[in-house]
Amino acid sequence: MELSNYELVRYPSGQLVLTRLARTDSGAPSSGPRDVVGVYTSENEAQRALDELAGRGAQPAEGEAIGSLA
Repeated sequence: MELSNYELVRYPSGQLVLTRLARTDSGAPSSGPRDVVGVYTSENEAQRALDELAGRGAQPAEGEAIGSLA
């Protein structure tokens, strides 16, 4: 999976929308409709979604606990 197939758009309302781009046979972005993958209210949420798409798994946000081992 290539992240170049995805686009993150920030709207003036503060929402971040992650879309998947369609590609032509030559690899150029298509001018057709895009698939909405998700809508997020924070950059942290959007980054986690991108990390999951890239196969890196969700990384804890800065200052966030990883979890207990107990």
